[in-house]
Amino acid sequence: MTVSPNAPARRRERSAARETVARDADRTAARDEKRAQQIWVDGAAPELPTRTTRPEKVVFHLGPTNSGKTYESLQALAAIGRGVYAAPLRQLAHEAYAKLSAQLPAGTVGLSTGEEEIDPHAPIVCCTVEKAPDRGEMLVLDESHWVTDPDRGHHWARLLLTGEYREMHLISAAEAYLVLKPLVTDAQQVQVVNHKRLSRLDVLRSPVRVDGVKPQTLVVAFSRKTVYAVAAELDQHRPGKVGVLYGALPPATRRDVIDRFTKGELDVLVTTDVIGHGINVPATTVLFADTTKFDGQELRPLRTWEVAQIAGRAGRYGLTGHGQVGILIGVAGLKPVGALVGAGAAVARGDEMSDLPKRMPRLRPELEDLGAHEAVDLPEALTRWSAWARAATRDEGMTADDVTSLVLRVHALLPMLKGPLGEAGDLQTVWRLVNLAIDYNPPRRTRWLVLARAALQHAIGLPVPVETILPEYPVKGTVEDYEQAAAAARDAQTLLRQFPGVAGLDSDDAADLEDACAETITELLPDAISIGRSGKCVECGTSIAPWFTTCRPCSAGPAKGRGPGREGAPREGAGRSSRPGSRSGSRQGRRPSRSGR
Repeated sequence: MTVSPNAPARRRERSAARETVARDADRTAARDEKRAQQIWVDGAAPELPTRTTRPEKVVFHLGPTNSGKTYESLQALAAIGRGVYAAPLRQLAHEAYAKLSAQLPAGTVGLSTGEEEIDPHAPIVCCTVEKAPDRGEMLVLDESHWVTDPDRGHHWARLLLTGEYREMHLISAAEAYLVLKPLVTDAQQVQVVNHKRLSRLDVLRSPVRVDGVKPQTLVVAFSRKTVYAVAAELDQHRPGKVGVLYGALPPATRRDVIDRFTKGELDVLVTTDVIGHGINVPATTVLFADTTKFDGQELRPLRTWEVAQIAGRAGRYGLTGHGQVGILIGVAGLKPVGALVGAGAAVARGDEMSDLPKRMPRLRPELEDLGAHEAVDLPEALTRWSAWARAATRDEGMTADDVTSLVLRVHALLPMLKGPLGEAGDLQTVWRLVNLAIDYNPPRRTRWLVLARAALQHAIGLPVPVETILPEYPVKGTVEDYEQAAAAARDAQTLLRQFPGVAGLDSDDAADLEDACAETITELLPDAISIGRSGKCVECGTSIAPWFTTCRPCSAGPAKGRGPGREGAPREGAGRSSRPGSRSGSRQGRRPSRSGR
């Protein structure tokens, strides 16, 4: 057979032609996709959220801490007798609920925080912002500057933009006024009430040493380890009279600690900046053991508005006399900056403006904004919404929320939906799963994925082991073990409120485990404080920073069998055993009463 000498050339021509056709097809598809996206953006895009009924009146309560902003707003709510108090923290909702309940007839005030409900349909409801209804007579929105929070600010923005209340009272620092005002421009009347601090706040001239801390003092640090290190130092001088307060403690334990400090059973409370979010306690003094914090990205000095939020807890009007703020010295590794505390105190008094970050309110999409038909459409729909929202909010005094985490969650779920679990993976279900308020940052990302898979398995009738949803109850564990179990139980509550019946459980079962852990933590805290490693090397006793357990020489010593930079021996007492009992049984013979929840 004779091969034409021109055959290789013809093959190359055919190959080049195919490549040209493929490139043209790709370009055409890209143009079509771009055109489709532009049509979606220009013609089929969602509208910015609005309300049908304009508020008759919006009252801004502006001023520093301890200036009566919340008190006056709650009095206005009590006078009208119908409405909502919304705040960022359960503790604040509880405080408002207690104050209004003591003032008004029984059955007038309810509580709704997601974790618990008491008369949620009462005329007045105290709640966290995520649980606030979208309409009512009056809305009192506390800590309104949270509208700029990167994680939760979209709940504030949505409530302010769409909430149909006859009257709104917005409580914030004066610096947040320009951020909040564009969200209520449709109000028929806007009133600004400027508040001044009701009690004096002085700056201590000299640092305070650990042996000079007086009763009714809050000492502030910014990590769990540092809190325990400082508490251990103070406990040597006031044994049994020092408490700790930080975010990882279960809410029930936090309330117990605050209650003990309020009653005078504790002289000193060592706390993180959780105390700065409007929590009121009878403290005459606030001392900063540190003035730097890790904000999730970097270790940085505190901003003056952060110092002010915390320093303002000293000298609460109606609880104590005048307040004072200063620094605590004598704890190894901690070097608070007195000048920064002084600048924050000036902001807390209202003498200076703070450096509140110039962030904008956040706008996040609802499912109906996306135009998606199936779960597989969500990543592209979210991306398109983001492109539209960035343009649509450019001149609207707000900004599009980062929806990356939602896209990542959808992509994590989609592979599951290709198998049998796809029967349960309808659009509504997937949207509910990706919006579960469960931390998606490492290392807890796996926890969300496990719970989401369990919900899908339950939906198609597959069995789900109880231990998949609820962790084992720690036996002879450390405080940290019980904190982790309580956090996992809170995640389970979040799932079971949206998807009851998974693994044969409901949210009350998860709440029981959290209560049991909180009770045990409360019992263990005094010993955990007294034996805390307060900045000393466990090998040689040298003073070191509290976040280390061994000094550099001991860590690097060849005889110790450790490499440089490694911290000390493994924790003891961290053993676990299976969670005893079934749903109808008890955990270690103790099933706490649910009264008062």
